[in-house]
Amino acid sequence: MKGTLAATIVGFILAAFGALSADAQDLRTMLLKPINGWVIEWSSPSGLNKGVTEAVFEDRGGKVVAKLYIAEMGKETAAFRSCERDVVITADAISFDGCRDKSVVLIRDPSDKVYPLKTKTQSANGYDYKLKEK
Repeated sequence: MKGTLAATIVGFILAAFGALSADAQDLRTMLLKPINGWVIEWSSPSGLNKGVTEAVFEDRGGKVVAKLYIAEMGKETAAFRSCERDVVITADAISFDGCRDKSVVLIRDPSDKVYPLKTKTQSANGYDYKLKEK
């Protein structure tokens, strides 16, 4: 855990200065690759509020931006159906604020071919996220 935290901190610092490690560059390439984008499935800890957000990651002058659209809204979800957010990429994770949530950190899981990025800890609002290609 300490190694992952240290790597994440170093990744954030490098990303702030526009430098990406080889692993972070691979992750960046993976995010930008699908033309149709990604599907992010999310749920509350109780599982009662869940939904789907469509995401397209774009290169904007060297930084990556997520264009997010809540395609399937949960029972407790209203307003802020679409937004754009900056994405921070590290060697093994991406982080961004969602349209209705903050501090979403998706960790790369190379062993999972369906959901290659998912949360290991809940977001600021207590939600779990997992991302798959559309």
